[in-house]
Parts: sequence; C-alpha cells; structure tokens
Amino acid sequence: MMPPTIDAIRLALPSKGHLYDGVVELLKTAGYKVRRASDRQYEATIAGHPRFHVVFMRPTDIVTQVEEGRCHLGVTGMDLFAERAAEAERSVVVVPDLGYGACRLVVAVPESWIDVTHIIDLVDLTAEFKASGKTFRVSTKYPALTQAYFRRWGIYYYQLIDSEGALELHPTLGIADVIVDLTSSGTTLKDNRLREIEQGTVLDSASCLIGHAPSLAALAEEGETGPLALLLDAMDGVRASDGWLHLEVVGGPAAPGPETASAVADSLRDQGAQHVARGEVWDDRGAPGWRVTALVAARKLAACQRQLFRLGASRVVGLPTRFVFERHGHSTFDHLLSQLAPPTSPPGSGPG
Repeated sequence: MMPPTIDAIRLALPSKGHLYDGVVELLKTAGYKVRRASDRQYEATIAGHPRFHVVFMRPTDIVTQVEEGRCHLGVTGMDLFAERAAEAERSVVVVPDLGYGACRLVVAVPESWIDVTHIIDLVDLTAEFKASGKTFRVSTKYPALTQAYFRRWGIYYYQLIDSEGALELHPTLGIADVIVDLTSSGTTLKDNRLREIEQGTVLDSASCLIGHAPSLAALAEEGETGPLALLLDAMDGVRASDGWLHLEVVGGPAAPGPETASAVADSLRDQGAQHVARGEVWDDRGAPGWRVTALVAARKLAACQRQLFRLGASRVVGLPTRFVFERHGHSTFDHLLSQLAPPTSPPGSGPG
C-alpha cells in the first residue's frame, strides 16, 4: 500500500532564540528563505517553495507535534528529543547536528565539594547520604536522561527535583545538592560557584532536524527530485561548505609554470587544503600561466597568502563557498531512505 500524498509539508521551527536564528540563517543560505512578517506571527512561507508551510512554536512542543504527525519536520534541541526518546515511536532524527546550538548536559556540584571530582564519587556519596538517613537531591529538567545516566554508573540512592527555573541557584538555596543542566562555555556554572565533574557529561547536544517517520516515508516516495530530497541535499551542501573558501591562486609567465604550481599545491596541502587541482591558463594577451584551485579553511587564508606570493603567485582569491557536494559525500536523504526501509528477512527465514 502506497503512503498517502502530502500536499503541504509542515515544518516546525523554534519561535525565537538561538535555535530560531540558526535555522533561519541555514535555510536562507540553502535557498529556503523564511518569510515571516514579525516575531509575533506563528505561520510563514518559504520563498520559491510553496509546498512548505512553516509554523513556529516552543522547541519542546516541536518534539510532541512531530511525534504526533501534526508536523512533518521540525528543528529542536537534541537534548529535548533525547529526553523523550523512549516515547518517540513515530519520529526519527534526520540530522543530529545542524552545526549550531552546541551544548552539553552535565552533572555540576558545588565548588566547595573538593573531594567530589569524578562521577564515581557520587556512588559513595549517595550511599553515605542514605546510610545517614538523608536524601541526596538532584535538580534537573531532564529526569529520563539523568536516571538512565546515573543507572549506568550504579547511582541509585537519590531524589529528582523537577524544575523549569534557573537550576544554578538550587544548591545555594538548599533545594538540591547537585544539578544536571545544560552548559556551553561553563561560565554560568562558574559564576554560581558550581563546577562540572569528570565523566559527568550526560549528553552532547546541538540543534537537530527531526521528522515524523510515516510522513517522511510518503515524501521519500517522490524521489530525488521531490521537495524532501531537495531540502536535505541543499542543507547537506551548506553544512559541508561551512568554514571553507574556494581558493584560486594564479601565476604568470614570470614564474615557471609546473614547478611553481607544484610548490603552491604542496604548500596548500600542508595547510590542510582539500581538492587541490592544477591547470594551465592564458591571459587576455595569450601569455601562458598557471592556476591552482582548492578548498581552504577560511581561518588559514590570511596566514598562508604571503607564502604563496613568495612561491611565485601573482594573485590569490578566496571566494565564499555556499555549497559543497562530493560524489562520495554524506547524503542525508540516502541515509534516511535506509532508515525508513523495512527490515529484510535473512534467506530461509520465511514461512515454510
């Protein structure tokens, strides 16, 4: 039985904050500019792609709406999806890391606890609390992830304090003994006299793209030229180009062609350049020259340009790369097809 056709593809995006800013910029670069009149408007369109209907909501709600199929795709935090993973029977992670919003879910203890430096120390500490008749309290917004992580380390004697407020104050106020919360730089923890402990990272998180599996199966039926494939391919190309410049190094007849071009190519490889290629060129007067092209990390171009001139280059041009596609590069769409494919039975396992 063929999956039903989906006319309007509902894409759920965070309504504000860094998750919103990052995905809107990513989509714009990929050629999917979101048209939203104001930040109080909760629906939008995408220029040139009429089948996409954008809705804005809280990242936590996006996980629910995608799971229930009211939205076909959604951008949220991996932490939020992972917390609900046990309930996610009909949703899948399409892109686990969109390249922004990186953070970590960590166990943090008061700085004054000088004897607690490793997650294993909590095993003994929670046992001591239990033996003395006290309750070891852990404040977190991620009870499922925290319980699973503590269980892997053999930590069982504690009470979870569920809270949506600022957890950093909880140890000071006596609400909890330790917290399990998100951090990116660690500055907020330090400012509140807390610190991470070794092996205390519960989860590495970032912005992610999730989808409703039955809806994705229907959209995947439209093939490589369908809207789902084109969106995922465009996002792949943008993410693969992040941080790279398309470099063109040109030299004229004053510098010996093959020898200089080879030296330039070797120098670029030493700088970590990729896809280095050499060729001959001629100027508008017919004078011969050479050209070397490559992908080079943008942060390295300023540092290597003087060396290129010393080797004989007459011009160095670094152009922004919007898309990078490689024949054998990662394809999110192809990976998704393999995820959605029904499992095949081994030979001889069918009914007799």
